[in-house]
Amino acid sequence: SPHDIFKRHMSEMLDVISDTERLANDLSSVDLISYHVKDDVITTPISRYQKASKLLNEIERSLISQVLDNRGILISFCEVLKKQNSALKRIAENMLKELNSEASCEEKDRRTR
Repeated sequence: SPHDIFKRHMSEMLDVISDTERLANDLSSVDLISYHVKDDVITTPISRYQKASKLLNEIERSLISQVLDNRGILISFCEVLKKQNSALKRIAENMLKELNSEASCEEKDRRTR
């Protein structure tokens, strides 16, 4: 599932998110996080790791709560990641490959029923 794909990459993402403010602004601009979360990440004096964790936890909450569109949420998230740094771009591309592979398997399953 999109949530499982996200979880598999979460630890690696936490390690390589460098500009939390930029990521917060970019995620907010495509409505993937709330203004409150963006503001919290930008203004609260906590570590980069804690800010990154706050952002990823918000994305994970969306993936869990919006089951009908969690594939679209993950795709939008990956599109934002691809514009950050090279490490996040690579992670995003891997998540999209996994998502497409999963969709292909589901399609094959439907055809063989």
